[in-house]
Amino acid sequence: MSIHVEVTCETTAGDTLCLSGEDPSLGAWDTSKAICFQTDTANVWSAKVPLPSGGQFKFLVLSSSGAVAWETLEPSRCWPTSGLSVGSVVRTRFGQVKMSIEASTDLIERQARSFRDVSQRVGSALQEDLDRKGQNAYYHAHNRDFKVPEDAKVITGAGLINGGPPVLLEVGAETVTEDDRTMWLKDYSWSDSGAKVKVYVPIGEGILPDEGAEALVQATYNASNLDLVINGRPKQRLKIDKLNADIRPEACTTRVEAKKNRIVLQLAKKRESTTWYNLTKSK
Repeated sequence: MSIHVEVTCETTAGDTLCLSGEDPSLGAWDTSKAICFQTDTANVWSAKVPLPSGGQFKFLVLSSSGAVAWETLEPSRCWPTSGLSVGSVVRTRFGQVKMSIEASTDLIERQARSFRDVSQRVGSALQEDLDRKGQNAYYHAHNRDFKVPEDAKVITGAGLINGGPPVLLEVGAETVTEDDRTMWLKDYSWSDSGAKVKVYVPIGEGILPDEGAEALVQATYNASNLDLVINGRPKQRLKIDKLNADIRPEACTTRVEAKKNRIVLQLAKKRESTTWYNLTKSK
């Protein structure tokens, strides 16, 4: 059982990035037993690391001459107290304590299906369960039964614009605060419908209850951007900046379709006769 760790680190030819820590599986601070990373991209190193149960660790750079350069972090890094599970991805930068955690799709979907009642997802009930399990039940909308409307613009993939999985940020050994615990939605499709542009946001099964879903959803429209928030714990959010053209915020509407596991954002064009060939501006 392992997690995937990616580290941005500037090195020179012959250097190798490694990880060592107090846990025996990480070498018990013995550099000769440290986990060595590989790099395929400039300055980005990666490796599979045994699923940690806690404890301190650090990254180090081994030079071809045998010299060792440890991160200058005091105290040492600590594995995050929540969010880690088999298949998780941890990203960080050498010498900087900030880390991000990307949960596996399997974990996210299991957590999402565990909370169908809106009363469990808003308020202390969900948070207590998260704290008890040591996991983060934010949902990445993949592997679900969602049909993109026939008139939708398909940019990449099988009907969805894939911006990557959601990321939950943590700083050092401390779990993020409630306000920072946000899942950023990256998947959506859209279509030009004459005077309006429709943005279809797929939501994971079990996230939107059959009744009362509208109370969870808040959409803010401005002339050139939109911000969608699903108020659960953690929050789920989609923000689209630099829309192709100006919209009329007062005429925009939000339709929550719980049975279809999606939210439809209807953008009212300021210039209704203009056809949108892209949802956002390229620059």
